[in-house]
Amino acid sequence: MNYRAWQLKTADAAGEQSLAAAGYGPLLARVLAARGVTTPGAAAQWLEEQAPLSDPFLLKDMERAVERIQTAVENGEPIVIFGDYDVDGVSATAILYECLTSLGAQVRCKLPSRDGGGYGITRDALEKLAAKGYTLVVTVDNGISAVEETAFARELGIDLVITDHHLPPETLPDAVAVVDPKRSDDSSPFKDLCGAGVAFKLCAALEGCEDPAELLEPFGELAALGTIADVMPLVGENRTIVREGLSVLQDTMRPGLQALLENAGCAGKPVTAETVSYSLAPRLNAAGRMDSAAVALKLLLCENEEQAAGIAARLSEINADRQHTEQQIAAAALEKLAADPARTRDRVIVVAGEGWHPGVIGIVASRLMEKYGRPVIVISTENGEGRGSGRAPGAFNLHAGLCACASCLLRYGGHSAAAGLTIEEEKIGAFRKAINDWAAREYPVPKPVVLSLDAAVRISELTVPAVQQLARMAPFGGGNPVPLLLICGAVVDGVWPLGNEGRHTRLRLRQGNATCFVSVFGTAPDDLPYRVGMTVDAAVEVSIFQGRSGPMVSAHCKAIRPADLGNAPSEQAAWFEALLAGTALPRDQRLACLPTRAETAAIYRMIRSGTVFAEDLQPVFAAAGPQNTGKTLASITALLELGLIERRGSRFQPVAVSAKKDLSAAPILQKLAGPDGDQPE
Repeated sequence: MNYRAWQLKTADAAGEQSLAAAGYGPLLARVLAARGVTTPGAAAQWLEEQAPLSDPFLLKDMERAVERIQTAVENGEPIVIFGDYDVDGVSATAILYECLTSLGAQVRCKLPSRDGGGYGITRDALEKLAAKGYTLVVTVDNGISAVEETAFARELGIDLVITDHHLPPETLPDAVAVVDPKRSDDSSPFKDLCGAGVAFKLCAALEGCEDPAELLEPFGELAALGTIADVMPLVGENRTIVREGLSVLQDTMRPGLQALLENAGCAGKPVTAETVSYSLAPRLNAAGRMDSAAVALKLLLCENEEQAAGIAARLSEINADRQHTEQQIAAAALEKLAADPARTRDRVIVVAGEGWHPGVIGIVASRLMEKYGRPVIVISTENGEGRGSGRAPGAFNLHAGLCACASCLLRYGGHSAAAGLTIEEEKIGAFRKAINDWAAREYPVPKPVVLSLDAAVRISELTVPAVQQLARMAPFGGGNPVPLLLICGAVVDGVWPLGNEGRHTRLRLRQGNATCFVSVFGTAPDDLPYRVGMTVDAAVEVSIFQGRSGPMVSAHCKAIRPADLGNAPSEQAAWFEALLAGTALPRDQRLACLPTRAETAAIYRMIRSGTVFAEDLQPVFAAAGPQNTGKTLASITALLELGLIERRGSRFQPVAVSAKKDLSAAPILQKLAGPDGDQPE
């Protein structure tokens, strides 16, 4: 169970007062100060000024890349752009294609497919290109790890110019040029460009721009698409690219993007980073996940409005298919885990299924990670081979785990939070054991996932002008998330279903005479353990929407818990989960999780009353005492082990039994008591 530790940023009263005195609204001043922006000058620079785009030739090997490409252009030598199938790779491909064709180059684009070899340039692809006579390939958003492939290309007479933004291996590919800001010997000032950002810089170098910002008008919206979709930090040069790119996208002259906006229902509305993240990027990504990334590239390059409308409609259909497939695979994965609950206690959850669509397993892994609060790897098997995608919370280094298990894998790559792998199906069991053994050594008691809160607020402070001022911090995304605000001690004043199907909930929270409506997505009212009259703390994101009578504040609940619960439950839950996963806890932690018979009986009475919700036990923790969270979890586990309770729907319910059960026989209680039969202190 995923119980996060709420962490409120340290308030900076002096900085807040300084900003307020300079005319910044109190809510904006509080959030800025909490994020370390404490002076009017720093605030003005953050909110209004733009970081200059650095000289592209500061990137290592940029001169060599430009020289080789210009030689090809001058000699009429065809150039192949080898991209990737996600939004960043497709956007990077489109940027470089348009730039090279404008310079008079003969250009062909090549995008990999998930079903045809997967990410990155391959020997097979190189052989086919060589057979057709191509002698220059420029990669975008890939290639930094293609050491063997680059050597093979050289044997075939193909020159490779690699442009990428991923972490390089110890040995770089022996290419004509390797342009990657994350190279250890790269001296360029900004390291967080995405693949499209690096391609943008290459184009600025090819065009001979004194200031790369000259290319923001023709290419900024494509670079912004890649930057936002790849969840890059929206700071420094990325913030400049995204701000300007969104401005261009607002009134785009590209028929493809205009058709995409219209199809997504976003035409005529303000275009924000959220528009890209939640409306445009999923449609573009769906092509590479479910069909062919070439469909997305064709849309970005399309110059005919009628044709663009047709491609956009096709992408919408593919995206709907992606959503349906994702739901099916997520349900199948949950069913497999439910059939073997011990697997959900692993430090790294590994779940595999035959024929699961490889294009969506990464999304499923993300959803399972959110549910269980731990790393998850989802593997699709076919013809004796598995292709996996993993996601991990911030404190866990997934890539390091794969490195430690390299002997089990055919291929792997990625970074700490997300990674992919290829494995022989027969080795999946050994891999699950190996990565969990590694995690047990490196993370014996995993730290709780942290929910970072920007500032505490009163409901009365959430006025339209105050929330409108917060919007000045946009664009929001990686490195600059939407402000998350903490409302403490609010009374639940109303609970209603939200949406036609009633799958979501709308709450009214009250503090004194001030109220606000808060949406809770993904939980129906009957499944929500917070009832009218309860006092809660809520973590919310706020925005403005146009209501019938004008602008109104909208609040989205990211987390909710009983008021004053604190973080003791998240810490003890981590102990308990570590124990279930096989960690030998220190005696004091072990006994802190060992309940008395009376404490377990009290939990059983709560379950009989129908007030224990399986997905959110925080109200139970509050009732039993936050310091007794481990005991509460142990009591519920023991009752489940003895068959005295079961989960029905969203709640735990008692089971009718014909004979008396010996509570001390529950395996979890025996484990907590230890070999000496310790008792709670």
